[in-house]
Amino acid sequence: MISLKQFNNFITQISDARGLSVSDVENALLEALSIAYKKDSQLSRDVIVKAKKTPNGEVKFYLVKTVIDDKEAENLGKNFNSNRNILLSEAKKINSNSLPGQEIYIELPPNDSFSRVAAQTAKQVIIQKLREIEKQSLFSDFKEKEGKVISGVIEKRDQHGNVYVNLGKVIGTMFKNETIANEIYRPGQRMRFYVYAVEQSSKGVQVFLSRAHSFFVPAIFAVEVPEIVDGTIEIKGVARYPGVRTKLAVFSKIPEIDPIGACIGVKGARIISVMNELNNEKIDIVLWDEDPLKYVANALLPAKVVDIKMMPRRVILALVNDEDIPLAIGKNGQNIKLAAKLTGWQIYVRSVNAPDQDIEGGVAEPEKNEQSS
Repeated sequence: MISLKQFNNFITQISDARGLSVSDVENALLEALSIAYKKDSQLSRDVIVKAKKTPNGEVKFYLVKTVIDDKEAENLGKNFNSNRNILLSEAKKINSNSLPGQEIYIELPPNDSFSRVAAQTAKQVIIQKLREIEKQSLFSDFKEKEGKVISGVIEKRDQHGNVYVNLGKVIGTMFKNETIANEIYRPGQRMRFYVYAVEQSSKGVQVFLSRAHSFFVPAIFAVEVPEIVDGTIEIKGVARYPGVRTKLAVFSKIPEIDPIGACIGVKGARIISVMNELNNEKIDIVLWDEDPLKYVANALLPAKVVDIKMMPRRVILALVNDEDIPLAIGKNGQNIKLAAKLTGWQIYVRSVNAPDQDIEGGVAEPEKNEQSS
């Protein structure tokens, strides 16, 4: 039996036990009670019964019908469904303000308890509804974390190289192509991950994680640098070779703020924290500039650009001293390639002493950048 006197206590208990909102639990319970009432009352299948909680905590049951104009009802003829519809003339006897198309609630006799069959039906409905609410609540919770950093514990790594992470109520998935090649993922190890997608499927809530995603780096900086969160500092672009090197472009509209210094932190504390999280991945923080020539020159740091020119077909020529050529190009061309990817410009690096002569590795095409201004 279900005693309606225990309604509020029942809602509170379920809400606390399952971590669900009181309103969601209440709606699920009212729907279950509506079904139980309909079953006990042996009403026609196509009638609509709704349970409502009154301000004093009582539960009342109503027959719900749609108001139809009398002339329209005549046109419907045999198609007029008296179980679901009510004539406007009849509705006005119940509520003088009734209008066609509105729903009208006709109070039904009270029912303080239900038969065993009805109670069992209500129980099944409640369980089903609560599961649906839990799934939706879980999905909403993790959907809010999309594009952010989350902490989890490594569960296992399968034969395909995919890593499964315990996030509490959900096991997240990090596919092999989202891992960093030189990282080791040990069961029981706690790490941070970038949530790049959250989906609701027949299998439940699926959370997709990454440590190789370019957005992972600015997301970690957002955790370490409060000025990024409050908007004082903006991240204008990021280019990354996961596990090797990243270039991050930053900017502040406030002249007194040094965006590079803020990201590095006192004695390098902030950038060291980020690098430690990234398994000592090298990070270059450069100043973004709306002037492409200045932006490219900044992006080529630590090399010092002596002269820089804009050429046809979206090409920028950067001239450096001979001793700075290895820095400008970088190991395996990393520096120039990341600079091109970050700025979106094709870059030519040449010696200031031979500006018309190409040098090996001194050209980089812009790749698709994952985050830019």
